[in-house]
Amino acid sequence: MKYKIEFYLAALFLTLSLNNSVMAGHTLDGTKVVSDEDIEWLEGEGYVSTSKFIRQTLVLDPEELAEVDTLDLHSALLRTSGLRKIAQDLLPSLPNLNVLNLRISGLQSDEDLELLASILERFHNLQYVNIVGNDIADKVLSFVQTHETQKELTDKFQKKVVFSFKTLIESRFYLAHREQNKDWYQTHISFYISAHCFVLFIKIIKG
Repeated sequence: MKYKIEFYLAALFLTLSLNNSVMAGHTLDGTKVVSDEDIEWLEGEGYVSTSKFIRQTLVLDPEELAEVDTLDLHSALLRTSGLRKIAQDLLPSLPNLNVLNLRISGLQSDEDLELLASILERFHNLQYVNIVGNDIADKVLSFVQTHETQKELTDKFQKKVVFSFKTLIESRFYLAHREQNKDWYQTHISFYISAHCFVLFIKIIKG
């Protein structure tokens, strides 16, 4: 039992270390951002509208903006209008952005997926986009199949977009297995290890 506990603690430490490394560096915190149309009923709760957040960010020096490698919009209430403003008015000023966290940010329409595709095509430095917890996450596979003739776009979604933890272990993309997509595995290594550690822990406690 002692070895089981030690193994679990080691796995947990490794998981936390890797997850922290994903968000390391210079992070722009947009977790309290909401769409312009929703700020009216949330302003008193410490939230900021998308437009105001962008204005506040763009007053930074270009050198400071160039240091931002992570834009964290986890739990923001963006909707389509907010994501469009972010894509048009903010992302072009973040030349070294490689992590875009959109987890649980109110994205649900087909237009949101089209915007995401546009972001992937325009901003080549992006390596990781998290859309887990949005309604569009359930539409990714059908969206990709609709655009499967556009191989470059399909590859970008396959390698860069996290829409389900399960897809990172046993992908439902065609031919998307770990050995066949080593770059994708490396991009999302913390999620693979986090998920595997959980599975191992379940196996361990069951004996």
